[in-house]
This record gives sequence, structure tokens and C-alpha cells, in this order.
Amino acid sequence: MNFLLEYLNVNGILLCNTNPYLPSLEDIGCTWHDVEELIDSHRLFYSKVFKGRTTYLSVETYYLLKTVRTQKELTKAAEKIYSLLDGNPPADTTFLKQASGLPVKEYREGFDFLLRNLYITAIENGKKLNESWSAFYYGTAADWEKYTPGPALRSNAPERLRELLSGTMTEKQIQSLMRS
Repeated sequence: MNFLLEYLNVNGILLCNTNPYLPSLEDIGCTWHDVEELIDSHRLFYSKVFKGRTTYLSVETYYLLKTVRTQKELTKAAEKIYSLLDGNPPADTTFLKQASGLPVKEYREGFDFLLRNLYITAIENGKKLNESWSAFYYGTAADWEKYTPGPALRSNAPERLRELLSGTMTEKQIQSLMRS
């Protein structure tokens, strides 16, 4: 089994880049190739749910967060981008920028809103940009869920989420993640 998948199944969350808050891909000895494999097999949820940083969630963590968080209402820019993905094939950011017709700043804010609030995720890899990054094709979280059915929902979702994340996150960080 992919070590990144094992790590996520135990710890629930990982950041892409080195930072002072949580372990990152490099910290645990994994590479971009490990991420690509799990994105293509739909075994991690790509987001920006932690401090707006590229954040990888385990399947269980995604479904637990979805259960405990109140979904925020879409902004106008986010709604425009989401409508391009909802019910349509996955798309890359080049297409989404062009098709949305939004100014650059509004597009970025809308797209980031969708990633921070679990509305969209990377569905598959696109063009490889270099050894440590590639473009993605994005889809809605509902599209991702079709590939990745969730575990049985628990009535104790907040407690299970704390249990899962407490190995790498403080209680304050967990609380913030659950409220965001």
C-alpha cells in the first residue's frame, strides 16, 4: 500500500508544503508521485481546508468534516465556477478561468472558496508541470463521492474526528477546522 495512504488513514490530514503548523508531504518522506497516484485513484481529498493551504484529507476525514461543518453559502464568483463543474466533466483551471469570464482576483477568490469549503476537489491529474507539480482536473465533491463512497456515518462524528486528528493537530486547530 502507498505510504501516503497509510499515513492519511492513521492521521487524517497532511499539508503539501513544509510549514510550522502540520506535517507536510516532505516531512513524512513522500513525493508528488504519491499524491498523483492517490488523486487518480480517488483515495485522498484535495482541498485548502487548513489555513488556505493545499491540504490532503483521508476519505474518512473528508466525510467526518462534511458531517460536522455547516456548509457556507456560495459567493457569486464561487457559484459561477461551481456551475461550470456541476453535472459536467472535470475541468482544469485554464478552462474554468476562461469559461467563468471572471476577473482574475474574483476567479481566484471563488476557486479558493470552493476548495476551502469542500465544494470541489481534484478528480484526476492533468498536465505534468514538473517533477513536483501537475495541473489537475477538478470536479465537485459530489462527483468525487461517486468514486469514493464514505464509511458508515457515525453519530459521534466530532469525537471520531478529534481522535483521528489529535496525533498531529492541537485541540484549537481541530476546533477551527470543524467550524470553518
